[in-house]
This record gives sequence, C-alpha cells and structure tokens, in this order.
Amino acid sequence: MQFLKINIHDFLKTPFLIIIALSFNIAIFILIQQLVNKDHKLNIKLVDVNLIEFIRFERKPEPPKQKKEIEDIEQPPPEQEPPPPDVPEPQMEKPQAMEMDLSLPEIDIPLSLSGTPYLGDFAKSTKKGKTIGKPAKPAIDTNVVPTLRIPPVYPARALRSGIEGVVTVEFTIAIDGSVKDPVIVKSKPPKIFDKAVMKSITKWKFNPDMVDGKPAEKRARQDVKFKLQR
Repeated sequence: MQFLKINIHDFLKTPFLIIIALSFNIAIFILIQQLVNKDHKLNIKLVDVNLIEFIRFERKPEPPKQKKEIEDIEQPPPEQEPPPPDVPEPQMEKPQAMEMDLSLPEIDIPLSLSGTPYLGDFAKSTKKGKTIGKPAKPAIDTNVVPTLRIPPVYPARALRSGIEGVVTVEFTIAIDGSVKDPVIVKSKPPKIFDKAVMKSITKWKFNPDMVDGKPAEKRARQDVKFKLQR
C-alpha cells in the first residue's frame, strides 16, 4: 500500500497529468452544464406546452335556442256588415179583383100535362098515316155546376177603362166532363170579353149527363159576368 501511494503521488506531480486532469474536469463541467441547460430548455418547452394546453380556449357551447311558444292568437270576430238601410217597398196598386157572377138566368120552360118539360112535337101525322120523325133540338141545361172553374182574365183595356159586362156562352159537355164546341150566344158590350171567355171555358170541367147508367153528352149554357170592385 505504501508503494502505491508513493507512485500515485509521484504521478500526480507530473505536469502532463495535471493538464489532462484539468481538461477532463473542464470537459465534464461543460458536459454537465450542457446537460443542465438542455434539461432546462426541455422543461421550459414542456411547461410552455402544458400551459398552452391548459390555457387553450374552449368555446362554450351555445345554449339551445328555446322555441318560443306560439300562443294561439284569437282572431278577432269578423266585422259585421252594417244592415242595409230599409228601402221602402214600392207600393203597387193592387188590381181590382174581378168578380164573376156565374149566376144562372131563370128560364121559364113550359110543362106538359104530365109535369115534364114540353120539348115540342117529335112527329107529325101525314095524310097517308105515316109518321115522319123530326128530332127536336136537344135541351140546353142551364143549371150545370162546374167541378173545375178557371176564371177568365179580365181584359186590360176593359180594366183600364172600367168597363163591365156579361157574356152568354153555350157549349157541349163531353162524356169525360170536358167542354167542347163553345159558342158565344150573346155578349154585352160586344166582343170585349168574348176572347177571354172562350179561352177560359175550354178548361172547365163538369159532371157528364148519365143515360141508362152510361155517360152521355149534353148541351149547356153559362152566363159569365165581369164586374169591378168599387
């Protein structure tokens, strides 16, 4: 051990070795300083990075827009239109109602001894004793009552002039109760009311005459009177 100590001491005294030792120490020092500086820079970068990550701005999510509750808006009641002004109704002159007097004239018919109407002789004896038959005109019924009566239209000219009158019409009642073959027998004043009566009488209906249980035609007569209400 003593030998080693002496040798090391001698060795350390050597200038060359001193220089090497110093250089080695300096190199170690520089290396340590570089490592320290490098670690320091690395820590700084890491710290910076970590700070950046923590400081990173996070956008807050926008709150969802709340849907506005749409209140039911009550529609105002429709404006009522003002009532139209009262327009006076035009007063029209009422036409004078036509009064038809369908009263039947009284006709005196002579009666035979048996109490039946005398209608004339149907046969005359001849010198030779033969009977020549000559039928008489059929009887005209003046007491017929219509089952359907259509009033005639009052002529406008007579209505304006205030003319009244009466028309006697003769016609045949068919087996179905209709009227045919109407004829004006008499009219007063003449020809003023004839057309109205002829147009109306054909629409009348009567009960047909019955002979042996079967309907038969017969002649009839009616007086149609035209009167104005006063």
